[in-house]
Amino acid sequence: MNAGKKILHFFIWLGVVFIQLVMAQVVTFLLSLLILGMENFPQTHPALFVVILGITFSMGVFLGGWLALKWQWLKVKSNYLARLVATLIGAYLPLIIALILYRSLEPGNPFFFISMLTSILGFHIPGWVGRK
Repeated sequence: MNAGKKILHFFIWLGVVFIQLVMAQVVTFLLSLLILGMENFPQTHPALFVVILGITFSMGVFLGGWLALKWQWLKVKSNYLARLVATLIGAYLPLIIALILYRSLEPGNPFFFISMLTSILGFHIPGWVGRK
């Protein structure tokens, strides 16, 4: 593969990562509209908030990645189950650590962004493992 194709694949991958980041936020926003009283959840029910947030982050990241695989923007094996599990682990690990450290999660907590990034990383790891 020549340098031009490698650069093109890198920018496509970077675009997919950006789409996954946006999709995680869009899914979280849409679900927050459906749940009444969601603005108070971080203070009143922090554990339930972490469960909901982990699910929405994972759904958004997985949906964006699934579309990239379906439309063949990413040239890797699909392996959906491994990607879903790794995405869930990537989303929940930082959120659980944040819950232990902070007890109550306030808006703007840096662990939210870290959770989205590790969720995206979790989605891509199964494609990198075992690759020649």
